[in-house]
Amino acid sequence: MTPRRTRALAGPLALLVAAAGLLAAPAPAAAQSAADVAVAREIFIEGSEFAEQGRWEEARKQYERSLAIKRAPITLYSLGVAQQQTGQLVEALESFRAFLVEPSAPATKAYEKLARQAVQELERQIAALDLRFSPADVAGLAVKIDGVDVPVAALDRPRPLNPGDHTVIARAPGYREAQRTVAATPGSRLVVVMSLERDATLDASAGPRAPSASARPRGAALRSTPDAATVRVVPIALLAGGLATVAAGVAIGLLGVASASDAPTRDGDAADAARAQALAGDIVAGAGLIAAGAGVLVLVLDGDPAGAPRRQASPRAALGPLRLTVRF
Repeated sequence: MTPRRTRALAGPLALLVAAAGLLAAPAPAAAQSAADVAVAREIFIEGSEFAEQGRWEEARKQYERSLAIKRAPITLYSLGVAQQQTGQLVEALESFRAFLVEPSAPATKAYEKLARQAVQELERQIAALDLRFSPADVAGLAVKIDGVDVPVAALDRPRPLNPGDHTVIARAPGYREAQRTVAATPGSRLVVVMSLERDATLDASAGPRAPSASARPRGAALRSTPDAATVRVVPIALLAGGLATVAAGVAIGLLGVASASDAPTRDGDAADAARAQALAGDIVAGAGLIAAGAGVLVLVLDGDPAGAPRRQASPRAALGPLRLTVRF
């Protein structure tokens, strides 16, 4: 904006000071006190003096202070001029719009046409930023533009921007921070895609996951947590069956010996049958001893489910005349 245009918008200092009388208008109930209104008017006049000197940054700050104490149409208009002169075009546009929706008054009537012209000019100068995100459905997304938070509800609308360079930062839980610098030219519309990448370091810090049951090798559960009763059932069955077989063999052998003693002669069919019966008893008893020995061996060699070997006492059993002895 040229200095001539600036003077037309700002108006003579005397006119602004006269318009500041609107600050003394009656205030509604529960509004500012008379003392607050007086302070707001004094700060406004100081801002107008800075504007007359071309010190727009100081003028803008004073107008903002005055407006924070007492809202008045003339303060909104003057603030819009100072914001426009300091490059805050988005802020100036909203200040002029706010001024135009205020009730018209004789003291500010002369500024309404200038405010409308300023709105049209600013709408052509302001840039727009259309932000898009990949992936689009990230939970907990937080976005900042030039350090200022952007409401999540406003992320799907183009963001008005002042011309110049701007920094956009996007953050979300589990993702790396995404940052972009965009250069906005007057009246431009920028479409910027912010790509969010998963943060592998966060996934690694969570530690390795325990393998699921379906991921374990077949039979791994039995090897890692053996059941004691299941481990011992086979050798115990061998031992018990072997001892029973030994007992049966001894009984058969004893019957054979008894039959041999009752035979009338050492030779003959009766004696041969008795000796065959005694031999069969020895064979059965021998087989039982082998089975029982295998059961004892398995029990001795088998380790505890936790990994420690178990010590076994020796089985024992006295088997009568044949002196077959097993200890346990």
